[in-house]
Amino acid sequence: MFRIILAAMTLAFAGTTFAAGDPANGATLFAASQCQSCHGTEVFVSKDRKVKSLKALDAQVRLCDSNLNTNWFDTEIHDVVAYLNKQYYKFPDSEAQ
Repeated sequence: MFRIILAAMTLAFAGTTFAAGDPANGATLFAASQCQSCHGTEVFVSKDRKVKSLKALDAQVRLCDSNLNTNWFDTEIHDVVAYLNKQYYKFPDSEAQ
């Protein structure tokens, strides 16, 4: 029983930490997906954008992944987050901890 609880807790907290992603692979995934079928890059640089942190960016990429049925793995989501952060958002790396 303890192992089940420990496994459940591990999975619950897995999404709260950020792993460093590969921005180059993220750029490839972003270009190959239909990310820009809903919006252009203006949403990334707008002064009133809704994504205001690295955690919010991760959540938004996961939402888009779900809406577009891209079925990315966590590592691929981290790559896209790393790409978008490097290219547009420029959130400090210290937020990742």
